[in-house]
Amino acid sequence: MSRSDTEVPGPRRGGTGRARTFGLVLCVQAAVGVVGGAAPMALPAIRADLSTTSSAIQWYASLYSLGFALVLILAGRLGDLFGSRRLVLFGYAGYIASITASALAPAIGPLLAFRLAQGVAAGVMAPQLSAMVQHAFGGHGRTRAFAVLLMVSGGAFMVGQLGSGALITADVWGLSWRWVYLPWLPFAVVTFAMAARSLPATARGVSGRLDLLGAVVLAVAAFLVMFPIIQGRGAGWPPWIVAMLAAAVPVFAAFLAYERHLIGRGGDPLVDPSLFGIRSFGVGNLITVVVALLGYAAPIYLILVIQSGFDRSAFDAALLTAPMPFLNMFGSLAAAPLVRRLGRGALVVGGVLVGVSALLVLGATRGASADVQAWHLMPGIGLTGFSVGVTMAAITAIVLHDVPHRYAASAAGVQSTSLQLAGSVGIAFFGMVFYGTVGDGGRSAYLDAIDNVQLVVAGLAVVLVAMVALLPRRRPDPDEAIIPVDPELFVLPDLHGE
Repeated sequence: MSRSDTEVPGPRRGGTGRARTFGLVLCVQAAVGVVGGAAPMALPAIRADLSTTSSAIQWYASLYSLGFALVLILAGRLGDLFGSRRLVLFGYAGYIASITASALAPAIGPLLAFRLAQGVAAGVMAPQLSAMVQHAFGGHGRTRAFAVLLMVSGGAFMVGQLGSGALITADVWGLSWRWVYLPWLPFAVVTFAMAARSLPATARGVSGRLDLLGAVVLAVAAFLVMFPIIQGRGAGWPPWIVAMLAAAVPVFAAFLAYERHLIGRGGDPLVDPSLFGIRSFGVGNLITVVVALLGYAAPIYLILVIQSGFDRSAFDAALLTAPMPFLNMFGSLAAAPLVRRLGRGALVVGGVLVGVSALLVLGATRGASADVQAWHLMPGIGLTGFSVGVTMAAITAIVLHDVPHRYAASAAGVQSTSLQLAGSVGIAFFGMVFYGTVGDGGRSAYLDAIDNVQLVVAGLAVVLVAMVALLPRRRPDPDEAIIPVDPELFVLPDLHGE
């Protein structure tokens, strides 16, 4: 096994070094989390300030997840080749550069490109941060460390949401949506300098070749799905758009065929198709797609209806939706005991709660539109956050439970990519439902739009609960650690092993 530049096997040996490393990991996670919380608050302001379309707003909302997903597994391999420390610093530098460029973007085109770059940079960092935590802690200490990481991420998300919402509403210095990025740059720059100075060198893993062609083909398949869904409604669904969507199927089939061919040659595939022969993994990843549609997509349109439908400020929207990330964090923490006690039944609990949250929103929006107030949505918003936290953390534990340890890295990467890609496509899909109903209407049209979104959410919740019956009946061993998962950035468990 090859070693990194200084042959340091990892920070687990010393308590002081471990605390310093973990503190820096928390700082990097916080820097990413604040921008993650701030970005949805700016969607109406971006549309107004840059005079752009609803399709462009959907691209802005989804490109981060797309970029994150497409580099995630490659980033894990790069960490093995070059060491986690180098990849953290490289990704963090790219992240700071991309959010700086986003704050200065003169038009929607460059802003979309920089948003994609943010996702790529975050995707490069995520597996490295996970690896550093795993190397620093073992056993139940690792579980506690990931729980702290989750709480810091959730707290940072809320700070970004509330802080940027207030600054966008006040329109300080006329900078409008640019406050999504500007307040957090000093913190990011300072913590980057600290990380460059103090992060320990890390050992490399087993080297292997990068499946760049597989990544490109998968990116093409994702684009062939996303572009028609986002642009099709505005273009009137011409035949070429439909043909483009249909072409995604053979391209994805070609991707799987190439991965099998690569395995046959003794190469290192981006995705090992044989993993899908494991029942809990194959069925679980189908459920993962449904969970991602619910978790990454639907909440954005709750924020949009508060701002655009109820004509409330970005700060109002931030306040009204603040319970979502807070309760999401507690839902993720609650998933571990639920999975330990109920096994696959934890997903039933999460799915039922998702359906109830949709019904709460639907109940709040019924009646004369003039009588419906934005705060009426808060019970549904809060339960949405909690239930999505339960389902995402539970499906992660269940999908990876039966995977042999030697395939843990590949399996975690596949599921993470499924979550991010499905979430990215889901934003576009729900946007088609939402904007297809809104048109140029007022409050009543926006209420109808969010009703339609929640009807789809309720239907997907039913599908989720029904699919649980296809999973095997198994529960984790009593002593088995269940790592809480950050639903926003999806920290990968056991990506680099021990």
